[in-house]
Amino acid sequence: MEKIVNFFKDKSYGFYVTIISIIFTIITFSVYVRSYSKFDAYISWVGFYFMVVGAVLALITIILKRYSWAPIILAATNFIGLLYFILKIYNYVTVVLVGIDLTSVSATFITCTVLFAINVVLSTANVFFKQSHPVELGAKENN
Repeated sequence: MEKIVNFFKDKSYGFYVTIISIIFTIITFSVYVRSYSKFDAYISWVGFYFMVVGAVLALITIILKRYSWAPIILAATNFIGLLYFILKIYNYVTVVLVGIDLTSVSATFITCTVLFAINVVLSTANVFFKQSHPVELGAKENN
């Protein structure tokens, strides 16, 4: 129990936002794959893999105590995932806007778009948050 307390002792609010961002990244790519895996024309597996690798690398950097790298990795990989999502979904948006086959957007599209947008904004903003407090050299703990 003491190791857990010591691990979280010097963490700032940005560290907790990083954890939330990792969880939200997992939710986003899970919903994306669940929603579009049957439609090869609308899913980007490269974007999915970028987001998975980003979440895993962020966790690895936290384990290695390189806290400031985790939000940078998440922001970059989530942004690349968003770009690949846009690359694959723009044809669907064009079809809806022109009214060729569809006249309105689906709830799946709205859900995935909102999740991607929140995910990118959250992970990008988190790059500017302090992740941990520096440990003062020579400071003694008061128990």
